[in-house]
Amino acid sequence: MVQQVDANFRKELTKEIFAGSAAAVFQTTISYPFEFLKTGLQLQRSLPGAAPFNMFYTVKTYFSGCSALNLAAIVKTTTRFTTFEQACKMMKDPSLPADAPLSGPRLLMAGTITGFMESMWVIPFENIKVIMIENGIMNSERSIKGTVSEKDKIEHPLENKKPTFHSMKTKPKVSPQEAAFLHYEKFPPSHFFPTIKEIYLTRGIQGFFKGAFPTILRQLGNTAIRFTVYTSLKQWISPNRSLNKYYAFGLGAVSSCFVVAVTQPIDVIKTRMQSKYSWMTYKNSLNCAYRIFVEEGFTKFWKGWLPRLFKVGLSGGLSFGVYQYTENLINSMQYEGYFQ
Repeated sequence: MVQQVDANFRKELTKEIFAGSAAAVFQTTISYPFEFLKTGLQLQRSLPGAAPFNMFYTVKTYFSGCSALNLAAIVKTTTRFTTFEQACKMMKDPSLPADAPLSGPRLLMAGTITGFMESMWVIPFENIKVIMIENGIMNSERSIKGTVSEKDKIEHPLENKKPTFHSMKTKPKVSPQEAAFLHYEKFPPSHFFPTIKEIYLTRGIQGFFKGAFPTILRQLGNTAIRFTVYTSLKQWISPNRSLNKYYAFGLGAVSSCFVVAVTQPIDVIKTRMQSKYSWMTYKNSLNCAYRIFVEEGFTKFWKGWLPRLFKVGLSGGLSFGVYQYTENLINSMQYEGYFQ
């Protein structure tokens, strides 16, 4: 009897993983141009006299970093759906019937646990994605005749090292990390594995974990808010039966609006801290938040909110919609004996 229960549980878990992964890859690829726009807008500092963000790039540039986010989405969404199911079981009130749905603080706690677990996986991929987007923008702007990238205008301290008093006649030494940084400034890579090499050579292992604190906060907020709103609406609309894919899409889109409204300032700080140039500007996440507030204004904490709303709304709707469709399809195939 126990073995049968374990076998059924493994089947359900495999179904969850397959459905979640299929939804993740589909929604990430479809919505990625909005992710590119959102990240590009957030990376640009809104200082006096700064030119507006250039939105006209090739299709290839608009998908810079998509491979990194797709890999992250598979791992993240698989973790999200599987962990949420287990968190719900763990948070169930023993005084209620076994099939009673979660609600209130217990539902919020299950979403928070899920957000923390998935954030552990997403941080390195987010760093790779941001660097790939920066490199894509840089390569695109350099390819336009007569256009100089904003990054090219920066007076890099590594290129202007002054000799010290005791070594006036010798050329200042450049560390391997500094030499790699200057090399990749001239030849920024645009693909996944070369970008990993760039991050490792220029910033070391810690370069994959930049912006970890705001990323964790954002993921906690994203998942807790999304699953709390989605599950609450689902229980209200269809408490005793599965949703169809259209309702799932609509509820996913609505829950995403709440996500953007609450977590956008954290997302802006996260993106700034993961920039390849953040070490020139910000000491840490708190210093980043302070400088944005003082130098750019309070409203700039919501930079890129519109493309993120389209991206998160579309991805949330597609994710839940495709997930529900795939789950219903697998249930139907299981009922008809295809998995016997």
